[in-house]
Amino acid sequence: MMLDRPASTSTLLTVASGQPFTTSLIPTAVGNITKVFDVDSALTETSISGAYIDEIYLQYGKTVNTYIDARSASTGTYTQAGTAVTVTTASVHNFLIGDTVYLDYTSGTGVDEQLTVTSVTATTFKGTSASTVTTSGNVNYYPPLDIAFYQVNSSSINNVNQLFPLFVSHIPATWENQSYSLTLSQDLPYINHPIVQSGSANILSTDRGIAPKLLGLMLPRGSALYAAVGGTISLTTGFYINVQAGYY
Repeated sequence: MMLDRPASTSTLLTVASGQPFTTSLIPTAVGNITKVFDVDSALTETSISGAYIDEIYLQYGKTVNTYIDARSASTGTYTQAGTAVTVTTASVHNFLIGDTVYLDYTSGTGVDEQLTVTSVTATTFKGTSASTVTTSGNVNYYPPLDIAFYQVNSSSINNVNQLFPLFVSHIPATWENQSYSLTLSQDLPYINHPIVQSGSANILSTDRGIAPKLLGLMLPRGSALYAAVGGTISLTTGFYINVQAGYY
């Protein structure tokens, strides 16, 4: 793929979509989105045909060593029997099996820790503690951050129906995700290579019949990439959305 010239941007994202993504991926208002990359949406530059984005990485706005405190902590209750911990949330949560979460126990004898979620219901999640106690009480936790990316094919946005959701990055709010690569996490979609390849260079396999070789986005001239954070409360400390791309 020939790139006419490189393009990169860095944009601070704090704005929320206005509603949880469990309700809809579409923001409640045009103002609840942030432009993170522009492929000549005003159609003023005729020397390019589009852009290829091969990496988007998120950098939290400060350094943390336990949890990402982009919003105030959520509160819930917990019970622990031996090493089995169950947290009950006040409302529907967005935890997925395999997520990590930092638990700050505020009552009872639970030991603060980072937990891996092993099962979920709409208002509970469970995990295995590193400590063995029998206790219960209240707990603070920071739920995952969901960031949706949208394509817009216009320089002027007057209606949320002009937003086309591309994908959602689901980011557990623990310290290791303060720098988060959408390429390494395979959030970016595959662009399939037209020629079947074999060998260790293939993604996820040493020999794939369809041989997807690249992750990224192909955006046409006249479009732009926007982002929003799921929920109704904006981030007090945001993420810098860093886009690495090239025009062609």
